Amino acid sequence: MSPAQNVVTKKMMLVMALCLTQSLVTHSILNKCHVHVSNGFSHGEFLEAHCRSKDDDLGVRHLLPYNEFNWTFRTNFFSTTKFSCHMWWTGGEKYLDVFWTDDKFLDKECAGNNCRWRSQDDGVYLFNYKHKEYRLKYNWDPWNKTKNHSYLDKKMLS
Repeated sequence: MSPAQNVVTKKMMLVMALCLTQSLVTHSILNKCHVHVSNGFSHGEFLEAHCRSKDDDLGVRHLLPYNEFNWTFRTNFFSTTKFSCHMWWTGGEKYLDVFWTDDKFLDKECAGNNCRWRSQDDGVYLFNYKHKEYRLKYNWDPWNKTKNHSYLDKKMLS
């Protein structure tokens, strides 16, 4: 291969690599993602929620009935951003992932970049944009006093 052909080949490979990574860059730089956690209990119960990612701890939130906690962020360059929450109330608790960069989850469950979670008496619901309704995703787990509550710490490291 001549030196001129070698330079052209290297340039073509660079252009191809840039094209392949453009969707990652575009999504992480341009798209803001939103997560909402709301209290939908029917009997005036408080919802406690502690949400975090590997890099950001959003702290414990005490949600009054029918109130909401939300945050906005951009995914990282490699599309590995994930947020998890520990939610609890007098009737039980749940550890769950509330956002992760999976096309199926984002397109079908969160309308691309807007995840809406709501606590109700029987469990935790996620708003389904296609059907325009909240759908039960997880039942509440009973309180387990012997459970190691460092779940979120372990989960964030994986």
